[in-house]
Amino acid sequence: MASGKDPAFFRKIFLFQDLEDLELEQVLSRTRPREFPADRVIIQEGDPGDSVYIMVSGEVEITKRLTLVLDKDTPKERVMIRLKAEDGVYFGEMSLLENDPRSATVTALSDCRLLELYQKDFLELVRNDPAMGLKVLLRLAQLLSRHLRKTDQDVVKLTTALAISLGG
Repeated sequence: MASGKDPAFFRKIFLFQDLEDLELEQVLSRTRPREFPADRVIIQEGDPGDSVYIMVSGEVEITKRLTLVLDKDTPKERVMIRLKAEDGVYFGEMSLLENDPRSATVTALSDCRLLELYQKDFLELVRNDPAMGLKVLLRLAQLLSRHLRKTDQDVVKLTTALAISLGG
């Protein structure tokens, strides 16, 4: 494999679970190795994004800016989640489909080894091997659907809590 890792390691990654070994090798051969020391920002919320990162080793923290901040001089961030490479972690996947700004900040908590796959390389893979591309795109659609469903549930909870707190 391009990363020096066993294919079983990459089978933990949701996006790649339907790929055959040769298809997985095609994807990984298009990635670029990246290393980030502890405390380094890997992705900054609001910056342009055009790649997904696949964690090979390390741990990261994902934070999101709070939009309703009373003290505008000190922007607040909330820790959303901590992720470890051994759990089959990737982030920035929305950038495979769109060129919108990054939606969160990702910071290395330990030294991290990552593989970066750019949108242009991913789209070229999909065009060159539509059957393999369909497998990955279906997984990506499932993932985004889960995120949307969870967001819907969170909005209902927040709306309910707000209504209760306002006495409605």
